[in-house]
Amino acid sequence: MPSLAESQARFIACLQKGPAHFPDDMFAEDRTRALVGLKAHANTISHARLVALEHAYPKLHAHLGHEVFHALSRDYVEQDQILLCDINGIADDFADFLTDRDCGASAIDLAKIEWAWLDSYRSADAEPLALADIATLAEAELLAFPVAPHPALRLITLSGPLSPELAELGETQPPALMVARPQAQILLHPLTAAEHGIAKKISESATMGNLLQYALELGDEATAMQHIVMLIQAGALARIEG
Repeated sequence: MPSLAESQARFIACLQKGPAHFPDDMFAEDRTRALVGLKAHANTISHARLVALEHAYPKLHAHLGHEVFHALSRDYVEQDQILLCDINGIADDFADFLTDRDCGASAIDLAKIEWAWLDSYRSADAEPLALADIATLAEAELLAFPVAPHPALRLITLSGPLSPELAELGETQPPALMVARPQAQILLHPLTAAEHGIAKKISESATMGNLLQYALELGDEATAMQHIVMLIQAGALARIEG
């Protein structure tokens, strides 16, 4: 008699790879009846995977249209490595898949943005740094003030024009977007090249003085602190207790 692990592996192979992998000695019913049940079960799982992709990428679904999105989704979920994925992480590699299929820069960017939104939603909680936390600091205290990225911060470098599904961001075509979750609401922020460069340096900076130095390298003194203020107001930095 096969072990439990072996039986489970054979059962999963049958669901993933079809009747050719049917385990004859696993079910009490005859082969025909067992296959009917397995097909129903496999169809239910396949449908759940497609629905999970639709829920993960609602704007991309609208951008591509149902037929195109559904066809791409079916090809995506039938890949061997995706068949092994937990349904909660099934959508993780969809942007890379769209890149391989040459689906266009706007669609690929939109997939990255929607996945970053989900990733930000699932990230750890942290109190965002507020301007009030640094407003009364002397210069030396401000420069030594510790900084860290908020756990929900996500940055997306854009490779094409924004999808019409992001019309709420305006008509500008930024080089990057930032996803931030300063409180309960997740927000998208178009970034200039300088703002994007500074945001990428938050995790390396350790102190406000270092972050300001990076900002000065990317622009002039008049705008350097303005960019940092914008990032603070957007919730890109976390308050470090103590």
